[in-house]
Amino acid sequence: MSLEQELADALSVDPPPESVVDHVGVERVGSVAMLTLARPEQLNVLSLAGWRRVADAADQWRHDETLRAVVLRGAGGRAFGAGADIKEFPSVRMTASQAVHYNESVARALEAVAAVPVPVVAAIDGLAVGGGLELSAAADVRLATDRSRFGLPIGRLGVTLGYTEASALTRLIGPSALKYLLFSGELIDAAHAASIGLVQRVVAADQLVPHLLRFLDSVTRASLPTLLAGKAVADMTTRPLTAHDTEVLSRIAVEVYSGPDLAEGVAAFLDGHSPQFPSQQHRIPVS
Repeated sequence: MSLEQELADALSVDPPPESVVDHVGVERVGSVAMLTLARPEQLNVLSLAGWRRVADAADQWRHDETLRAVVLRGAGGRAFGAGADIKEFPSVRMTASQAVHYNESVARALEAVAAVPVPVVAAIDGLAVGGGLELSAAADVRLATDRSRFGLPIGRLGVTLGYTEASALTRLIGPSALKYLLFSGELIDAAHAASIGLVQRVVAADQLVPHLLRFLDSVTRASLPTLLAGKAVADMTTRPLTAHDTEVLSRIAVEVYSGPDLAEGVAAFLDGHSPQFPSQQHRIPVS
């Protein structure tokens, strides 16, 4: 069975029970990792333990040199993620000290996802609200169905928006659009989300998996140093450049231009054949 067929089969069903811990499924299909919020009866809300599971999985992906892409998704077809598990708040998020601990766990998860060096794509079908919206914002790219809805109605709960969550969203849509979502509590549709840069592509529900497969095919066929370097540089543009960033940029240039992919890419272009990049066998360091 081809990787494409394996991925298509895996993406068409909910994760196997043995992959699910704390309502979060983690699977591997070839060079692609999939993380599924797997609580469909509650619209895939995330518990505190679920946030920790997300962080632990992403921490492992960061050091996996065989990984080429990551997919974030929700089970059940009604939601990507509808936010936090409010039913557990009385025991985990009702005092200032508890809130600090809870918010640190959310921040760690989002930072860990953002730190994965390979492309991370969120496949959104249905609600992406509160914590679900924040998790999707930590991905590099968001693909959504035309029945998806997005919002940040935390004003109805009385909780605060953490700095890490706000930063992830502000990088996508800017502070004014973020404030609108926060102040209004409105759930916007996919077309509106696309118009403000919250999602990059909107497709019909039955086209989400095919479009995602085409995206993953492009990622896994491309020059890996080009993708990793591009992601690292793009992320640097969202903050002041540091001395470490400058060192990383220099190292990336040396690795890319002294590596074999450039010669293969140019030869393939001139000869009219599909490139077979040697870099798919290794990763260059970008952190």
